[in-house]
Formats: sequence, C-alpha cells, structure tokens
Amino acid sequence: MDCLELNIHQRILTDIASNIGDGNDDGLYAKGLIAPKVQTRIERQEMGTKEAVEDDEDDDIPERVYMSASRVHCNIAFGELVVNFSDVHINGTVDAVVGALLDVLQDIPFIQFDKSLSWQDWALPDQVVYSTVSALLRISSNNPEYGERATSAIFAYISQTIEKIQTSSSFDALTELTPALHGLYRAISSTSYPWTLSQWEGLTLRLKELCSGSIIDRLNRLLVDILQAGQADAETLRFVQTFISRYIAQGRPLSGYFMVCCVLEMEWTVLAQVLAPPTFNRGPIAEAAAANKAWLSLTRNLVPELDISNEATASALKTTIIYAMGCFTDLLVQIEEMECEPSMDTYAWETMSESLKLASVCCLALREVDEKLYTRILLLLSHESPVSDNLVQEAALKATTVLVRSFPSIAYNMAVHLRRFVTSPLPLFEFEFASENRAPPPLVAAAKCIALCIRLAPGDDLIMSNMYSLLNYIAATSKETYDASSFHMNYPFTAESDHTAMHSLESGLRGLSEDERRLIGISTISVVTRLAIEFQIEEVTRLTISMLLQRLRSAEPTVEAVIAYNLVDLALSAPESSFVEVIRAFSTINRSANPDDPRFSNNMVLAAQTRLARELHKRPEFYESYLIELLTLFADKGISIQNLKIANHHVQTEDMIEQLASLLLPIDALLSHDDFSPQIHASAEIVALFRNMWFLCVLFNFTSGEDRDATAMDWLKPALSRVATKTPPMVVEESHDAIASDVEYNSVIRQEYAQTLISKHRTCLTKHIALRAADIRYLSSGQVIFILTMHDIESLRSAAGLPSSLVTYFVNESLNRHDALSACMDSVAEKVIRGCINDLNAQVVQQALPKTLSLELRDLVIGSTHRILKAREIASKYVNRLITSFPSLMCDPLLVFTILEVLTLLQRACENEFIDEYNPVYEYHSERSDITLQLSDNYQVRNDILSQLRRNANSWFELALGRAPMELQSTLQKYLAVNQSTSGTESAELGASVAAHFGKAIGPVHRQLTSLSSSSQWKMDTAKTLASQIAIKGYFAGEAAGVRLAGRKSSDKLERLPPLAAPSYEISALRAKLSSTMAEIRGKSSTLTVHDLRRLLFRCAAALISLESCEYDLVHYLVALPFGVATPSAIAAGIEVWSWVIGEKANLEIPLMGELLSAWSDTIKQEKGLFSKLLNYEDPFYSSIGYSPTNKEEIDRGMANARRMLTPHALVLQMLFSRLQAARYHRPGVMLLIQHLLLRSARAYKYLSTHAMARETRFALLLFGFETLKSSYLDSYCENTLREGLYSVAYSWFSVRPQWSHGANRVQMDADIKVLSEFLSYLQTDVVRGSPAISSLSSPIYLNSRASHYANRMRNINHPLRLLVENEISRLSVWLNPTNDPKRGGDLIGNTEKTTADTSWSGIVRTLWQINPATAIHLTERFKNGMARNEVGKMVRSSTVDVLNIPEALPFLIGERLDPNVRRDLKHLLLWAPVPPVIANTFFERRYNNDPIVLQYAHRVLEQHPVELTFFFIPQVVQALRYDELGYVARFIFETAKISQLFCHQIIWNMKANCYKDDAAELEDPMKPILDRMTVKVVESLSGDARTFYDREFSFFNEVTSISGKLKPYIKKTKPEKKAKIDEEMAKINVDVGVYLPSNPDGVVVDIDKKSGRPLQSHAKAPFMATFKVRKERIEIDTDPDSLLDGDGGGVEKRTEYDVWQQAMFKVGDDCRQDVLALQIIAMFKNIFTSNGLTLYLFPYRVTATAPGCGVIDVVPNATSRDEMGRAKVNDLLDFFIAKYGGQDTIAFQRARLNFIQSMAAYSVACYILQIKDRHNGNILIDGEGHIVHVDFGFLFDIGPGGVKFEPHSFKLNHEMVVLMGGRYSQGYQLFQSLTVKAFLAIRPYAEQLIDTVQLMLDTGLPSFKGEPTIKRLRDRFALHLNERQAAEWMMGIIRNAHENVRSTAYDEFQRLQNGIPYK
Repeated sequence: MDCLELNIHQRILTDIASNIGDGNDDGLYAKGLIAPKVQTRIERQEMGTKEAVEDDEDDDIPERVYMSASRVHCNIAFGELVVNFSDVHINGTVDAVVGALLDVLQDIPFIQFDKSLSWQDWALPDQVVYSTVSALLRISSNNPEYGERATSAIFAYISQTIEKIQTSSSFDALTELTPALHGLYRAISSTSYPWTLSQWEGLTLRLKELCSGSIIDRLNRLLVDILQAGQADAETLRFVQTFISRYIAQGRPLSGYFMVCCVLEMEWTVLAQVLAPPTFNRGPIAEAAAANKAWLSLTRNLVPELDISNEATASALKTTIIYAMGCFTDLLVQIEEMECEPSMDTYAWETMSESLKLASVCCLALREVDEKLYTRILLLLSHESPVSDNLVQEAALKATTVLVRSFPSIAYNMAVHLRRFVTSPLPLFEFEFASENRAPPPLVAAAKCIALCIRLAPGDDLIMSNMYSLLNYIAATSKETYDASSFHMNYPFTAESDHTAMHSLESGLRGLSEDERRLIGISTISVVTRLAIEFQIEEVTRLTISMLLQRLRSAEPTVEAVIAYNLVDLALSAPESSFVEVIRAFSTINRSANPDDPRFSNNMVLAAQTRLARELHKRPEFYESYLIELLTLFADKGISIQNLKIANHHVQTEDMIEQLASLLLPIDALLSHDDFSPQIHASAEIVALFRNMWFLCVLFNFTSGEDRDATAMDWLKPALSRVATKTPPMVVEESHDAIASDVEYNSVIRQEYAQTLISKHRTCLTKHIALRAADIRYLSSGQVIFILTMHDIESLRSAAGLPSSLVTYFVNESLNRHDALSACMDSVAEKVIRGCINDLNAQVVQQALPKTLSLELRDLVIGSTHRILKAREIASKYVNRLITSFPSLMCDPLLVFTILEVLTLLQRACENEFIDEYNPVYEYHSERSDITLQLSDNYQVRNDILSQLRRNANSWFELALGRAPMELQSTLQKYLAVNQSTSGTESAELGASVAAHFGKAIGPVHRQLTSLSSSSQWKMDTAKTLASQIAIKGYFAGEAAGVRLAGRKSSDKLERLPPLAAPSYEISALRAKLSSTMAEIRGKSSTLTVHDLRRLLFRCAAALISLESCEYDLVHYLVALPFGVATPSAIAAGIEVWSWVIGEKANLEIPLMGELLSAWSDTIKQEKGLFSKLLNYEDPFYSSIGYSPTNKEEIDRGMANARRMLTPHALVLQMLFSRLQAARYHRPGVMLLIQHLLLRSARAYKYLSTHAMARETRFALLLFGFETLKSSYLDSYCENTLREGLYSVAYSWFSVRPQWSHGANRVQMDADIKVLSEFLSYLQTDVVRGSPAISSLSSPIYLNSRASHYANRMRNINHPLRLLVENEISRLSVWLNPTNDPKRGGDLIGNTEKTTADTSWSGIVRTLWQINPATAIHLTERFKNGMARNEVGKMVRSSTVDVLNIPEALPFLIGERLDPNVRRDLKHLLLWAPVPPVIANTFFERRYNNDPIVLQYAHRVLEQHPVELTFFFIPQVVQALRYDELGYVARFIFETAKISQLFCHQIIWNMKANCYKDDAAELEDPMKPILDRMTVKVVESLSGDARTFYDREFSFFNEVTSISGKLKPYIKKTKPEKKAKIDEEMAKINVDVGVYLPSNPDGVVVDIDKKSGRPLQSHAKAPFMATFKVRKERIEIDTDPDSLLDGDGGGVEKRTEYDVWQQAMFKVGDDCRQDVLALQIIAMFKNIFTSNGLTLYLFPYRVTATAPGCGVIDVVPNATSRDEMGRAKVNDLLDFFIAKYGGQDTIAFQRARLNFIQSMAAYSVACYILQIKDRHNGNILIDGEGHIVHVDFGFLFDIGPGGVKFEPHSFKLNHEMVVLMGGRYSQGYQLFQSLTVKAFLAIRPYAEQLIDTVQLMLDTGLPSFKGEPTIKRLRDRFALHLNERQAAEWMMGIIRNAHENVRSTAYDEFQRLQNGIPYK
C-alpha cells in the first residue's frame, strides 16, 4: 500500500483501525497489519547506519531523522488502533503498547517529516501528535497506573517542542512544530481523561512557557521570516502557501495569537475534567469532545469542592484568572483602538471567549467568584457592552451558566440582569429568519442561562412571573396603539423589582425608535420560545403559543416571520392540542393570503410550515395530523381559486396557482421522512385527501408542466415524484358506486371551472392514449381528470421503480363496469407498463435498477392472485411483461421464492375445498417469504388463478434457465434445502415441486446434454446434480458449524476431515442433556421449542451413527423423548431421526424397534394418544348445553386437540408399515417385535379412542395388523390369538353409536372410506392358514380339530364384521356426498346386507353379543331390521347383567311404557349406567306407572349428573312434578336447590310461571297447589348467605319488573312520555353485589344504563327494554405454535372476566314458555352440531319465564331485523350485505355470506323440525357478522298465526335469500344444501331425546300442542324409518319445497298489508 498516491494510504489504514468489531478476528488482523510498521527515529537510524558506536551513541544519531509519509501514516494508524481497541484486544500487552506510544511521542520533535501534502485537514505532524496523545490518554484512563508516565511524556514533549521552536528554522517551525502543537491541542480538547489538580498545574507551567512573549512573537513572524529570507525557492513557497491556506480554510491560522487561544482552551478543558471527572466511553473520538463534554457537565451538575490546601495550587489558580482576564483586557483595549474588525490572525474574539471560560472554571475550583470577572460579565451582558461579537457574548453567557450553577446566590440578580439584556435593542440580536435556519447563538445561550437562573433563584413561581414579564414585552412592542391598560398581562407579581419594571416598561419603550422596538420584540420572542422549550412545562408552552398566536397576524412582516419561526420550535415540543393550534393558525394565514399583500406573509408562513414538516421527525406521533392539515389546506386553496375564477372570469389567478403549488413543499418535506409511510394502511380520510390533492394538481397542470416557468418551478416535478412514492392507493374496494361517484363528482373539482378546461384536458389525455379518442369524448371532466391523475402518478411511480400500485386502480368494480372509463384505464395501464419498461431499459444499461424493484415484483406476483378479475389481469400482464423483458430478474432469490411460495399458498387455497369444505380460509400467509394472499371463496376462481400462475411461472423459469441456469438452480437449491419437518398434506408443496422440476432441468447453456437429451429416447435431467449439491452444501455447512461448535483453534487443520467418532466426554454431555430434557418434559417445565428438540435428536442420532458400538442410553432417549412430548411435530421429528439411524446403521434397528415397542406400550399403560379415553365418543347431552351462539373457535379447538392426540400414533403406524415391508423377508427379530406390538395393542382394544377422528388411525392399525398376520410365519394357535385380537379391535369401533366424520374435511372422509374399504378387502380374503406346529403352544394331537375350530370361528365373526364395515362405508359415503352430487360419485353400497337372510339376524346378534354386547345394542341403529331389534330386546331382557354399563340398552329393557304383561328384571336398574337427564325425566311420566325402581333410578341419574347439566332441563323437571305421587321429583328439586342457588332461583321462577295455563293468570293449572307448596318449601329452607342472596336477587328483579306496573297508566300516552317514566323509575334502581338477570345466570349485573329504557309496542300491556352491564367469565387459550409442550394446537387455559352490555326485554302478557321450549331444542341442536364438528350457526338466546304471562328475554346483540331493513328502504338482502360489508368480491362480504349460509342451513332444519311459523321479516334478524337469527317462537308445531297454517311446511327460503347465496346453481347454494342435509342427518340419531324434551311439556296445555298427534308428527319429520341416503333425499325434497315457495311470499305480503311489515 505504500505506493498509493494522495491520502488513500492513510485513509485505508484509518478505516482499518477504526472499524474493529468485538470479535478477536478484526482486532488481530488490524494489529498484525499496522503494529509491525510502527517506527521510531532510533529504528530508522539503525536501518540507515550499518555501524554504531556504543560509547558515544548520541554523537552517532543525528538530531533530525527523516521519516517517509507512509511510515508516519503507520504511526498515526497505530494510535488510532489503540484508541479503538477494546480491553479484550489489549489485555496483556498494555506495557508494550504504552512503551511504543511514548517512544513515538518522544521522537516527534526530532523527526524530519516528508514535505508531503497528501493530507486534507491536518498535516502529518499534527495527526501523529493527535493520534499518539489521544491513544496515551485513552489507554491511561483505563489503566490508571500508566497515567503519570503518559502525562510526564506529554509535558516533556511540550518542553522539547518549545525548545525546538526557538532553535529550528522558520520553515520547520511553521510546517512541523506548530502543527504538532495544534495536534496536542486537539488531542487534549478531544480526549476525555481524569486529570488531577497537580497534573493541571504541571501542564499550566509548561504552557506558560509557550505563551511567553518571545515564543509568541517568534510564531507570529514565521511566515514573514520565510518570505523575507529570500532563500526559499518557488516550490517551497508554493508548499508553504498551500500548507497555510489549508489551515486557514479550517479557521486555524497557526499564529502566536492562535496558540494563546489554544493554550487557554487546553487549560480550562483539563481543569474542568479535574472538577468533573469524565466517564469512559468506548468509540471514536470526536473533535473537541472532551472540552464540550466537560463544559456540559459543569453547566448541568454542581461541582464537588476540591481540596486546595496547597497555597501554591491556590496561587496558580488565582494567577491563571489574572492572566486570563489580562488577556481579555489587552485584546479589548487593542480592539477599541482599531478602526476595523480584528483580522483572523489575531484570533481575538476566540481568545477573549476562552479567557472568560478559563477564568470562570478557575473560580469554580477556588469556590469564589472573581469580582473582576463578574463585573466584566455584567458589562458584556448589557446594552452598554463594549463588545458586540456573538462569540464573546455567548462565552459570557456560558460563563454565567457555570457560575450560577455553582454559586446560586447570584442567580436572582443575574436573571433580572439577563432579562434586561435580552430586552435591549442590541444589534447583536438582529438577524433574518428567511436566511437563517436557527436563532442567533447568543439568544439561545441567553435563554438557557435565564432558565437556569430562574430555576436556581429563591422564590415561588418565578418561572411564570418571568414568562409573563417577557410576554408583556412582546405585547408592548407590537404595532398596536400603546395603551397602558393593555400593555401588560394580568398577573399577580410578587417581586417589587418586577412591579417597577412593569411600570417603567411603557415609558422606556416610548423613547425607542420603531426599529429598536422591533428588535426588542424579535429578541424577546426568541428568548421566550427558548425558555418554554427549556422549561418543558405544558402550561408555559401553551401560554407562550397562545401569546404568539395572538400577535401573529397583527405583527409587522419581520416580526411575523420571527413568530412563525419560533412557533415551529414550540410546536415541536408542545402537547397535541397546542400543536394543532399552531398548524391551524398557519393554515388560516396561508388560506387567506392575498398575493397583493405587501407583507408577503404567505412566504413566511410557508417557510415555517416547510421547516415544521422537515423537523417533525422529533414528534413522529404528529405526522398524520399534520399531513391531514396540509392536504386539507391544499384542497381548500384549490377550491378557492376555482370559486374566484367562476365569480370573475377575468381575474388573474396565476399567482394564486403558484402559491398553491408551493404548498407541495411542506407536503414533500413531511413525506420525505423515512419513518412515515402514509401509503401503508391509509385511512379513508387520508386516501380521499390525497385523491383531492392529485386531482387539483392535474386540474392546474402541475403534473404536465405546461404553461409553467421552467426555471422558477423546476423543483415541482421532483417534489411530485417524491410525493407520488408516498401516495396511498387512490382507489379502494368499496360498496356500491362511492368511488365512481367521487371520480365523477369530486367535491374539490368545480364543474363550472373544470368545463372551461375540459377540452385542454381531453387533448392532453388523447396525446397519451390516442387510440381511445372516441371513448375520451364521452368522459366527464371528473373522469378525464381521474385518468390523467392515474397516468401521471403511475408514470412517476414507475420511473421511481414502484410499479405495483397500478393494480390498485382496478380493484373497484364500479369503475370496472364503466366501459369507456375502463377502456381508457386499460390503455393508460398499457402506456405506463411500456414507459416503465423503457425507463428500466435505460437503467439496466447503467446497471442501476432500483433496489425497490424486487419488492415491487413480489407485490405484482401477489396482485396476480387478486380477487378482482381485472386487477389480477393487470398485475399478471405487468409482471409477465417485466420478467419477459428482463429475464435476469429471475436471478433475484426474493422474486423466485415469492413465485414458489405463492404457488404453494394457492395450492393450499385450492385444497381448502377438500380440507374444510364449509369454512373457506380467505387469508394464507407464508412465514418464509412474509407474504399474505387474500383470496376469493370461489374455488373455481382459485383454481383458475393457480393454473394461470403455474403457466406463467413455467415460462419465467424457462426463460431464466436459458439465461442464467446456474444462478437460478442455485436459488432453487436454497429454496429446497430449507430445514423444515412436515407431515401429512403439508408435506406436498407445489412450490417445492416446481423448484425440483426446474432445479434438475437441463438448460440451453448445457449444449452437449441438450443435444444428448434430444437424441436419446429417454428423458434426461440433472437430478443427480440437484440432489448432490443440496446434500453437499448441507454437509459442509454442517461440518463448518461443527468445527465452530467444537471451538477448534488449529487453523492449519481446517482442510482435514473432522473426527468420525464422537469423544467420550461429548457422549457423556449429550447423555446428561438428554436426561435433563426428559425430566423437564415429564415435569411439564420444558421451555424448548420443536426446533430445539429436533436439533437435539439429530445430534443424538449423529453421535449414535458415529459410534462403533451401540450406546443403548442414547437409543432409549432417541425414542423416549418424542414419545414423551407426544405431539405430531415431535413424533414427525423422531421418525425422521429413527429412519436416518436405521438407514445408516442396520444393526441399530433391533434396539431402536425394541425401544419403540416399549414406548408404544407405555402409551397403552398411561392411556395416551390413541389409547386415551379423554375424547371418547359421548352423547352430546352428557355435556352442558348452553344458551350462547355457536362458537367456531371451540369447534376448531376440539378438532385441534383431537388431531394433536391421535396423529402421533398415526405417524408411527405409517413408519411401522414401512418397516414391516422392509423386514418381512429377512428380519425375523423385527417381525417378532412388530407382532408383540400388535398383540399388546389388540389386548388393549377397550382403551382405544372412539372419537370420530380416530377412525382412520384405528383401521390403519388393523390394516397393519392383517398385513403383519399375512407376512408372519405362525402356528395356528398364535395366528388365531393375533387374529382374535385384531377382530376385537375392529368390533370395538362399533361398540358405540354410529358416528359421522368429524368436521368438514373431505380428505379425511375420503381417507376414512379408503381405509375401511382396504380393511374390507382384507376381511373378504381372510383365511386361516393353519401352519404346522412351530411352538409348544400347538400340540400335533389337536392340530386338525383346532384348525377346524379356528376356521368356523373366523367365519362366524367375519360375516358380522363385514356387515358393519360395509354399513360404515355406506354411511360415510352419504356424509361425503349428502346432496348425491354425481360429480362426487355414487354411494358405496355393499352386498353383504342384501345377501343376509332375515333369519340370519338372530345369529348375528347373538354372535355380536358374545363378542361385545354394546356392538349388538348399536347394531339396531345401523340396520332398520325388526328381527335384529327383537333379538336385541330378548338378549337385554335375558342377559341384563351384560349391559348394565350401556345406557343405550335401557330402552330395550323398559320400552316406551311399562307393560305388566312383559317380564322385565328391573332390579338391575339400580346399578345401570346413567342415561342423559332428559331420558331420566321421562321415567317420571305416567306411562311408567310410578314404578318405584324406575323412579329410584331416575332420581339417582338426575342427582348423579352435574347441576350444570340438569339446570338446562328445569322446565321438564318442573313438569315431572305433575306425576310425582311418591315425591321423588320434589326431593330432587329440594336437595338440588340446596346445592345450587342459581338452580334454586331458576326453578322458583319456572314454578311460578307454570301455576296458570293462560297469560292473564286466570286459568289455574291443576298442579298449582303442588308448585305453591314446593316454592314455599324451597324458600323456607334457605338460610344464611343463601337466603340473603335470594332476597337480594328477587328484590332486584322485582324492582326492575315493577316498572311495567308503574307504566300501565301511561299505556295510552306517547312513546316519549313512556320513555321518561321508565328512565325515572330506572334511576331509582341500585345494583346490589352479585345480582343477575334471570336470563343471564352465568353473569352478574354490575351496572345499569339508566337511560336505556325503551317502551315496547303493546295495546294493553307495558313491556319495556333496558340495558345492563353484565360481567361474565370465559376461558382463553394461550398458545405458542413453537412451544414443545403447548404447540400443535395445545395451549394453557386461563379464565378471564369481561363486561358486556346486555339488552333485555321484560315481557308482560305473553306466555314465554313456548319460546323457552323452542330455544331449548335449538340449543340441543347446537350441541349436536358442535359434537360433530359442524360449523352450523345457531343462537339460542335466553328466555326465562318468571311468572304467568311474564318473562325476561335477552336481545340478540348487534342485530337488525329484515323488517327494519325494509323500512330503511333496503331493497333486498344482497344490497344490505354489499352496503355493510363491501362488494361481493371483498373478503368481508364473503365471510358474512358464509356466515349467512351456515346459519341459514341450521335454522332451516330447526324451522322444519319444530314447524316454526310466523316467519315474517320482523322475526328474522341479521347480526353484525351476517348470521341469520330467528326470534319469537310463538307459533310452533301444529298452529300458525290466526289458527291458519298458511306458511309452507318446510321453512322460509325466498328469492332474496337464494340470491344472496349466489343463485340457485352457485357454490354458495350448493354449500347451503349440503349443510342443511348434514344438519338433518346429524340430529336424527338423537331424535328420541329431542322428542322426549317436547313430550314432557305436552301437559302444559301450550297452544302449539294438539296432544299425542303433535308428537307423532314431530317424530315423522325425523324420517326415522329411512336409511341415511333416503333421509338425505327426504331433506333435499324439503329444500326443494321451501325454495321460493309461493306460500312464503304470500304470507309476507299478508304481513305487509295487515301489520305494515315490509319484505322488499
């Protein structure tokens, strides 16, 4: 590097020295490069002199030694290196480093430097001294023991240099010695060091020698001496001239006077650090940093008192003060004698400033204020000051600051003095804000000083008093008429001097000229502003802003500019309200500015607005507020110009238009902030404002540049370009035609004005898109401006490399539907695309493509998947054109990854149709590429998008393959090599498939391979290269990581292979880690992630593979850890590792499989996973039934839990099946282990999960078992044992009620059917092979008889099993295709049932009974066969003991009624498993003859169930009291009321409600006496807290309901009068602790909205509505997808409270019991749907009957009735949905439509089964999410309104509902049909319980009941006599009947005419 020219060599060394990281590598490299090249003069002499005389060394070494510039550079760099070294780098070598630095410093006076000018700022001697001294000080500050050596060397260097100045030539003194002293000054003033007082004394002593008269004179004459000597040649003179000029350019004249200034600054810098020792900060040293930091410390902190016991020290300090003040006085005298300003050589002002600082710091050290200094400062800070230089007066203020800080006694006087000073008309304070970007330094310093004085001065409220005093000056100096009364502000001053000052203010100002008053106003405004900023008190800031705003408009232009300028500074520190005041004031002035105004206030305010915008990064929270203000101002001014022109066509508006254009300056400045991105997630307001701004820019030709002065407005286009980049999309997806309307009739475009320019705009547009001239003629002015705006913005953005926003113009269908407008937009898009390609072509040539293009291409690829066809067409065309024009863009990994990830996400989106058929996922996110797709719910559209992108991607990759095959394939390899573990459907990724295809493709560049491929008949590729490169990259990356992990130090062995075997210490450490991890997993305390576990397992596997012998502990942990976690991801990781180990080391297979068998067996013992009973099938009515809407999250959570529990065993089975195939021929040991595993699993068949999602895994286990059986060599006994076990497993699946597939996963359903079909194939071919005896278990004597027995046994159990499996397949095929859609294939119907004779059913039942009685019991539900049912009944009655644990068997024993003629062994009932509560309730009916055993069983069951479960059936329990002759029901009620207070309250209300049969409480129910007695008994039994709670609750409720009675006198009055009465009564209610609404027992009332009361419509009653705040509790799940223990759908449950405002209606005169019954059935439906994983939405809101004809009804929240929509003139449901959720292509609309369909299907089934009538539009609600909710169930079953059954017998499905779904042949309607049929199929198995719930209420005499025929018709509607396919067809017929049924339409018309309820 030594040969490098100029200063490149030095700069390289400096950069190396400065950029040292924390690591060792950088430091070692820099040290090795620089340190060896450090050289001293002695070393230099030894290199040049071969002989040395030891006796007289000084005579042999010359006094001056020459050193080249490159060597000096190395010395400089060494010092910089030491400065930047951390302790890590320098530890152990400090002594050597310090020694080297001392040698360098000692030699500098004796070095003859190269006459080099290869430096920029400072000469080489300057730099080397600075570098060396800085390094010494820095290293000594960290190592104090070297401090004395370092400072002594510095002192010696000063002395030597002074001596050399006296003896050296003028040339050397000027070019070497003086710069070296300057370097010393820079080092001391820049490098912080904890100097001591003695060191300061030593330094001062040496520096005084430097300041002696002879030395100063010598330094001042150096240049003159060189010039006068006459011996210097021209080259030397030029060198000197250049040398001096460079220093002068830096403001350093290198004169004697300058050296005095340097000495003064060095002295106070060192002394200040003595007073305030600095803290060490590592990092580069900034110029004068130590001086600034030390001074700042003195101003902010009180300095500690020094111990100056030494008289010499005190004398030195005093002498220094005298010397400093003497310097000041001498210079002042000289300046006063001058007729002009002193020259730069004298450095007078700077020296005077430093002398004041030095004197003040010495005063701090002495702890006394020097009187002369204090007097001098007071004089300088007054209007009589002899000096008016900024620097000197600023120094005086700074000196005052440090003095006041340490001597607060002078603070008050100084505050008063400084206040006078700043309010004096001094020329010092005069400046122009237009040219300055900050206030004068003296003013800023004065303000800070005043602020400090005020804080430190004694007295209260000095801040406000001084602020008011200064503000009065502002008021007094304004141009208003001076009036004493208005002169000062009203403030209660306390200080007498302040009163005097205020009284003298008027007379003082009157004696001043206008200019002087103006100057006072300016200075005072600035000081007040700085004070407000210093104090940071909101009240002060607000006051100051308010005062300045008052004076803003009344001030003269100069003062106005000052105010505007200062308001900006205040706004940047003000609270939000004051900030808004300021920006609005600016806007007001700008808005009303008149171009003829001579004051040009607009320019001043505009400058302030621009500066505020530029500096607003200090308050980023105000970005948006200010942007809105500026854009609003822009729009207002644009409108004003148009209005002015409209009013007067002859007025000239050019100046106003230019003013409008100038507003783009602050807008541009604001948008230029990097941390402000309004284009991202912009609000509707900001979008509209930007649209208005751009429309005006186009209207006034700002964007076209026509008619503009090119020079005056040359800033405009760049500004617009920058604004365009931050402009949000101009078009948004909106409902109806809001955007189209805004385009055509925008409020900022005045049509009358626009019409005057329309021809000009059309001409301009025609130039852009000439082919659309015909269409342009028919566009309105607004549309033309919109298209021009689109053209201009997108042209600017594409030129800036931001093309993706073009797509956003096509996302609004209202614009796309306008043919001419859309055609023009297409043409503009085409032009923009062409322009973008042209711009990029020009940039490509210069290799200067925008960096943002990569992200933009990503956005365009994402845009090509947009839901709007037009938008994705534009995006697809744009990205296709760009990539085909520039194929090398495909070398960008980001773009390639995006394409591949989008393909994968689209694949997932299309698969969603099969994964979750009824719940489309709208958003798909890729973590890897951080992209999100928002897709349509239309699967055909999704498939079309995927097909198009796949075609484009193929062509793009082909192009890239032809251009840059290696780069592309390298990127694809990187994509494929991602370290992820996936299983199931996620393991198939389209993106990866495409990457693999092109990764192994042969590109045109490989000509020989291409030729060979085309010549050969076999298809060729480079799959080997792809696989090997991925593998080798991963291998060597892992090897490198291993080397780093091991921390190997030997750099000379890196090329060698790592050791193949792991050392013992590594194995021990690994074993310990695995053991601790296992313990943490078992203790549920592990914090590892899945990735951590995977990494640990792979390291364990790698260690195992590396070992020669098997390490069994590692094998154990390798299997036990994944099984211990037992989540899908953990098992998947385990399988990867196990497969790797077996593949690499076959001898480890047996140990590993043995551990696998052990771990599998442990899951059986611990009942985990597939062997867990946690999620077993359970009747949905064993779970609590709630009155709440369907919760999809609960359904999803249930599915996730099931998947998490069952998937691990499924994954292991897949692996085992694979191992079976590999081991079946030659691995008997493995086969034996597999047989053991199967046998253990088969024997645990009773533990196997019966959850619907376990079906596939269970039958996969059976397939695995039969395949093992077929592949094994077993004797007949062992074979039979295994077969019997497998058959037991199979039969156990059918031992519970038949289940549908859980959820809507068609893939899962198809997999279930396939696995069942495969199993059926095994059954059909299963035979007993009867192998010869090969074990002691098989005796040859019995071999033949056993073989015959086994064959008969197999035939007996095989046939029923085939029958059951075929039935299961048939049922699932119906569930998979409920609407019998031919496209989905037909039903899979077996032949076994058809070929089974009726007489065979008895034998089948008996066989099943022997295997498992539960299977026989549930057989009757699968097959509608009377003989089978009769046989099951016989078996139950004859072998009752066998079925005591099967609740479903009880009806076979008891029957529908107890017949005395039929023998039944009822004594076993006392031990029978409990049936659901509703069935138990039926046993109290008369049909069971009050049999004591039956009643005891029913009573036990009700008591055995949780109260939360029986709570739901309170209405049925109360009805059971009718037949309670033996008192069992009463006993249950009484005992349960003691347990649950909520049960107690609810049953009391229900009993009261059932005392009468009519609404008016006139017709008593026969059981009223029973109910009365029961009520009294229950209430009297209450005591203590229970009684208190009862009294509190019932008094609260009575208080609320009593409002109805008080409202009765107002029935005939107006609604406002009723409302007033309700509010009056509600105001009297006090909410007591713990009370609740009867309709909301799961929450407590905490507040009432006292103004929420609303009377309801009634002719004779007084119902009303009110709103209550109810506090409820919910369960939330904290999930962490990466957590080892809580991932894969797991999580931690926590209970949280939340408040909700609940409206409730208090009904009077309406029997609510019928509503209660209907909502009970609907809630039971909901439980059934949830248990099947069906997202069918129902909202069984709560209704509680509390008394005869009275009740409380919860109001469905956030819902609108169809009736209200009609009254609001909403034409149909589709219009309502579009208006509320957006256009049909928006995700919000599609989500709402899906919610509508899911709820419509559920309510359709409910309406059909319950025959809910009166379905007019007032009783149908639409909630906030789009669900339909039915309310008011007054007409059920067999009655309709008016007693006429006018409505259809199906349900309401009118035209507008079908249209909303998408039409009769749409995907949405097909979804509705499918869900409706599934809902019907799902409830049929529970028909009897639903019917029982209704039947128990039959004796209430509710009007909807017509006796037993009602129940018969209800049962008939379930179509229980039909099989599944017939039932599905039945329901399809109901749907067809309901579709646009004319009776529904006619009923709606009847309601419209009769009750005024609209339906259109």
